[in-house]
Amino acid sequence: SMELLDIAFNEFEGTLPTELGEMSNLTSFFAGHNQFEGQIPQEIGQCTNLKEFQVDGSHDIGGKIPAVLGQLTKLEFLKLDTCAFTGELPSQIGNLANLTFMDVSSNELEGAIPTELGKLTNIVTLGLANNDFSGDVPTEFGNFVNLEKMYLQNTDLSGVMPKEVCALRDMGNDTVLEELQVPCDVECDLD
Repeated sequence: SMELLDIAFNEFEGTLPTELGEMSNLTSFFAGHNQFEGQIPQEIGQCTNLKEFQVDGSHDIGGKIPAVLGQLTKLEFLKLDTCAFTGELPSQIGNLANLTFMDVSSNELEGAIPTELGKLTNIVTLGLANNDFSGDVPTEFGNFVNLEKMYLQNTDLSGVMPKEVCALRDMGNDTVLEELQVPCDVECDLD
């Protein structure tokens, strides 16, 4: 029974197979930087042992990020950047309580950032940059007590950075929020 499937940096074409859902022991799936097209199959929601899922740098993989990813509660690492994902980020991602790394930068995602992401209290690195997200940065992001790096630049986010997020810099922990890249009008007040 296969646990690790790494086919990244190849010339594979076609769509990601629905048979992925039958690989119930799979803990790591790396398929970035190929020529795949289409969408992430809904069957991925059956891979409940997945800890790492990476389909980045695949410019022809798009559609909506499937909400069934929210069923993969063992997931620690989710890398879907530099693809062609559209629509809103599914709120079900907030169910991934073990997630420490998520990067969905450089897609065509839009709408508000779901407040449910504030439940990702183990998140260390969060990349949402280079998308069309709009509205405010959720105050729930103040729950990210382990956050070290957050990338929100080149989005249509507006408003002020919630004081709860800015306060992460002053928790007496040198590693908390060492890097925060945001649109110019959403900076933390440094006074």
